[in-house]
Amino acid sequence: MPEQTWFILSITPVQEFVGQARRTRDLWAGSYLLSWLSAQAMAAVKKAGGEIVMPQVDDDPMIRLLIHRNGVTPPVVGSLPNQFTARLPVGVGPEICREAVQGAWRKLAEAVWCKFVKPVKELSNFHDLSAVWTQQIEGFWEIAWVVVPTVDGEDGRQTLKRAGDLLRRRKLWRSHLLPDEYATLGREGGDHCQLMPDWRELSGYARASHADAQDAFWAELRNRAGNSVQITDGERLCAPALVKRLFPILMPNVLRDTIGWVPGNDGGRIRSWPSTRYMAVLPWLRRVANTPLIELFRPAMKGEFQTESGSAAHLASDLGEIGRLDGSLFDRDALRNTKDFPIANDDAGNRRRKLEAARAELVTAAGIGEPATHYALLLMDGDRIGEALAQAGPGAIATLFKRFGTQVTQTIRRHDGICIYAGGDDVLALLSVPDAVTCARELRQHWMKAAGEAMGEGSRPTISAAVIFAEATVPLRLVLARAHEVLDGVAKNGNGRDSLAADIIRGGDFSRSWVSQWDAPGVEAFAGFASGQHAPLAASSGLLHAIGGRFGAPVLDLFADGGHDDDFERLLAQAHLRNRSRDLPAMDAPGGDLSEEERLKIARAEIRPLVALLREVPGGAGARRDRPRLNPDAALFLRFFARQSVGGSRSQVPIPDVADTGDGR
Repeated sequence: MPEQTWFILSITPVQEFVGQARRTRDLWAGSYLLSWLSAQAMAAVKKAGGEIVMPQVDDDPMIRLLIHRNGVTPPVVGSLPNQFTARLPVGVGPEICREAVQGAWRKLAEAVWCKFVKPVKELSNFHDLSAVWTQQIEGFWEIAWVVVPTVDGEDGRQTLKRAGDLLRRRKLWRSHLLPDEYATLGREGGDHCQLMPDWRELSGYARASHADAQDAFWAELRNRAGNSVQITDGERLCAPALVKRLFPILMPNVLRDTIGWVPGNDGGRIRSWPSTRYMAVLPWLRRVANTPLIELFRPAMKGEFQTESGSAAHLASDLGEIGRLDGSLFDRDALRNTKDFPIANDDAGNRRRKLEAARAELVTAAGIGEPATHYALLLMDGDRIGEALAQAGPGAIATLFKRFGTQVTQTIRRHDGICIYAGGDDVLALLSVPDAVTCARELRQHWMKAAGEAMGEGSRPTISAAVIFAEATVPLRLVLARAHEVLDGVAKNGNGRDSLAADIIRGGDFSRSWVSQWDAPGVEAFAGFASGQHAPLAASSGLLHAIGGRFGAPVLDLFADGGHDDDFERLLAQAHLRNRSRDLPAMDAPGGDLSEEERLKIARAEIRPLVALLREVPGGAGARRDRPRLNPDAALFLRFFARQSVGGSRSQVPIPDVADTGDGR
């Protein structure tokens, strides 16, 4: 084999680009573009006669399209990481990757500039807006690499490990410098981008002194983009944020010329994505779909208010007309919000009042209470992949990633979710509250099966996950940032990996996280409570009060080490018996002649899922605690699930029977 040069390369920023999102399409667009730029770098290596060592990408659709130009359907979901290890022929340097990435990014940005920004450049306060645009585009991506010298007697696994160590050291040398525009154009003033605050928004005006001129620039650019859905009223962005926001609405021929294809061969699939509000109300819609109740809404709709669901038609395919409506129509607070839910030609508010009345009539007629206010964001990541790579080699890890990856998107779709990114050991998805934990458990099962097939049962790597139950009004960037905190700080470092962690976000308030090892009984119980399987038990306010009140920390501490679970279960069952007649009279034990011990036995069986939920179990090696502990804050999740279930307590109607809850199918 001809002599080759090993190197490892990384494209950043990641979180600043992917995570700065106002809407679900932003979240998808950031991850898709980053995957596409990684594909450009990898394709440059292969075209130069080199080899991608890790990950193995020969079958990746983006790589195949860039190399062969045909043969596969253009993907809608990105699957390539921002970092890879490769070999190049001697005399060819990694600079070809940087040139490929910057060239592709520059070409796409130019298309967005010409279509949307160039026609309004005269309204900007910058002397030369094109110079500002170019500086922001050219200076955005940092492409760093390390050439890995060969060492005699070292095998591929050892070289890969050393490459990763060298890249981590290389990243510590970075110095973050402000873009050139701050030195050359700073005298002209202007405000920061509202999504990427390191960069300046493009009007060049300071809002404090020139609000009207600033609004005029963005109003005209908004008109060029088609409507306020693309750029909302009051939103002011920089060049990288505009490329991410607007490239999905470029014409198909422009997409083919810039990206190389139209994702999914259908521009409509990437133009419109279901909102977080739609994901929240989806279980409720399933309960009322395909009924005459839609007629209550029809006079007030006038054919408007269609949902953004082109990218996830599977969600609404069996819901009929009501499944194609904007999710905000079904939430009373969202419908009242004139800023986030504008209604055309409604200066006097009459149309909004008619919609509010129709919505209230629909909810009353449905008889299952108010729709949920929260959705779920799922983030998963493999544990100690570097160690597994050093032990098993790149071939085994590549097989694991490939087998797991073939299951991800379809699994998420089966659970009424939308997959944002699925690459290697990383998963990012949006789901409804009832389905999120069940979906995460199934994905983990796929991972463990694929790991066993690729590496055997001995040293297969595990995977951890974070599920964030977020109010639909919370900015996506905050939800994603919290997901990373919970995944890294709670599921991995805090609980020793191989764990599921969850959190609830209401407005700006974070509830304490719940966490447990995957195979613990509490995870199955947690999934059951989330799906509504244990809805009556979750709704027992007296029992929840007993957990956090009468028991209190001193009593719970007696059972913290898991050594007296039988006594704890009996104590909790007694509290359940005292509260059931007041909270849930329908749950009274059958037969008035049962003995107290027989009633207690029934109660213990009923509250067993709750006992399991309260017991957090550490994951693998490295946990800061080495034994199970009781977490009374799990009661917060019980109350939350009771409120978010179809017909939950937010609706002020009775909780449905257990058999009539769940995911609404």
